[in-house]
Amino acid sequence: MIPIAPSNELPNTVLVPKNSGAIKTIKLDDFLRTKKVTLIKADIEGMELSMLKGAKRIISLWKPKLAICVYHYPNDLLDIIQYLQHLVPQYKFALRHHSPRQLETVLYAWTP
Repeated sequence: MIPIAPSNELPNTVLVPKNSGAIKTIKLDDFLRTKKVTLIKADIEGMELSMLKGAKRIISLWKPKLAICVYHYPNDLLDIIQYLQHLVPQYKFALRHHSPRQLETVLYAWTP
């Protein structure tokens, strides 16, 4: 379950009031059990590594192209690259900023 802050809260809010709701989540490996996955694109406010861990089978089996935001937390970039290299050593990586500031930094991964 992911806690959800009321709509007047900012993204990446850590403190969640007791009256807020929650969303039930499911791993991509379970949700897309019978589907061939060729691309995963994610900007999910700091939950990217958790999502990738829930797609371990998909990534290992299909080696999809990836476009993953890596700017929400200081360790995102290195943690995500290390995790993906462990799953698919053949992945090549590129990094791109889609904003003049340090926001919107996306890690691209693909196999040759």
